[in-house]
Amino acid sequence: MVPMPRPLLVLIIVALLAGCASRVITARHFHVERVIDGDTLVIVYDGERTSIRLARVNAPERNERGGAEATEALRQLVDGKTVRIAFTAPHGRKRDNFGRLLCSVYVNGVDVESELVREDVASWQDQARQ
Repeated sequence: MVPMPRPLLVLIIVALLAGCASRVITARHFHVERVIDGDTLVIVYDGERTSIRLARVNAPERNERGGAEATEALRQLVDGKTVRIAFTAPHGRKRDNFGRLLCSVYVNGVDVESELVREDVASWQDQARQ
């Protein structure tokens, strides 16, 4: 086996690391494209739509009792706005079983999850279930 020249090896390693890093979310502020329901929204990250599931709360589904109110409350808080996200799910989880990012969301310094609970359209998530 012919040894690879050191500069070429370093270049290959740097290229591989750069490719891996391109899918890591480094920014924390994103534009909200739309609200799906009372605890799920879609942001635009690097030109791609990415679903966010609020990590600490649970809201009724749109077709359940209170679902329309929860969806509208989240829409009023974040739709079309720039939000900050933070990974706050227990056990270091970043995605749920549906591939959605598990995050807390803040808009203009307001904790969206706390606001939804305060408005009585969502409840704090049972952390043991996650």
